[in-house]
Amino acid sequence: MPTSAEIPKRIADLKRLLIVDDDDEARALMRMALSLDDYEIIEAADGLAALRVAHEMRPDLILLDIEMPLMDGWLTCQRIREVWDTPVIMVTALSQLDARVKGLGIGADDYVSKPWDIDELRMRVKAVLKRASDRPYLQRPMRYQDAHLTVDLATRDVVVEGESVALTPIEFDLLRHLVQHPNQPVTSAELLRLIWGDAYNDAEATLRVHLHHLRRKIEPDPRRPRYLRTERGIGYRFQTV
Repeated sequence: MPTSAEIPKRIADLKRLLIVDDDDEARALMRMALSLDDYEIIEAADGLAALRVAHEMRPDLILLDIEMPLMDGWLTCQRIREVWDTPVIMVTALSQLDARVKGLGIGADDYVSKPWDIDELRMRVKAVLKRASDRPYLQRPMRYQDAHLTVDLATRDVVVEGESVALTPIEFDLLRHLVQHPNQPVTSAELLRLIWGDAYNDAEATLRVHLHHLRRKIEPDPRRPRYLRTERGIGYRFQTV
C-alpha cells in the first residue's frame, strides 16, 4: 500500500470521485453533471482499471457501472469492499428490484438507474459523501460485548462467536446508531435520515434490505432476532437485556 506521501495530492482538497463505466459517452455525461459541483473527477473504463485507480488515487466516492468487460460491477464492488470502505454508488440500466437488492447486499451504498436525472445524481452523491464523512462515534466511542457479540464503535470491529465479521459501511452505521441507543426504539425515519440524509426519507425498502443482511451476519438466529428487534409501526431497537 502507498504511504500518505505517495498518494497524489488533491486539487485544493476537493472531494475526489471515481467514475467507472466502459462507455466513453456515459462517463463524459456524468463528468459534466458532477462538474457543476466542486469535485475532482477521475475515471476508469472497466473494473480492473477501477481497482488500480482506486488503489493509487484513493477516491472519496466511486460511481460504478455494472455491465462492463473484464470485470463487471458486481465483482468490482465485492473487491472494493474486501479492501476499502469507500462509498460506492451503482449506476446502471439494470433497474429491477433484484438487481438493487444484490447491489446493496454486496456493499453498495446507493443505486442510481439509467437514464439518471442530473439533479438527483448530484443530490445522491452529496448525501452519500455527507454520510461517509459523518463519524460522530469517533468522538463518542462505545463498546458492546456479551458472550455472542462484540461491537467496538471506535475501531469498527464486530466479532460474533469469536470470529471477526465484515460489515458494509451502511450495515456498520446502522448497527452503530442502534447500539448507541440500547433498548430504545429508533424510528425508521430517523435511521433513514442519519444514514442517507433527508433525501431518503421514503427508502423504507432499502432500510429493510440492509437490516436483513445485518441480521444474517450477527444474529444467532436471524429468523428470531435477539439483538435487532423490529418495533412494528415505529422502527427498530438494539436489545441488550
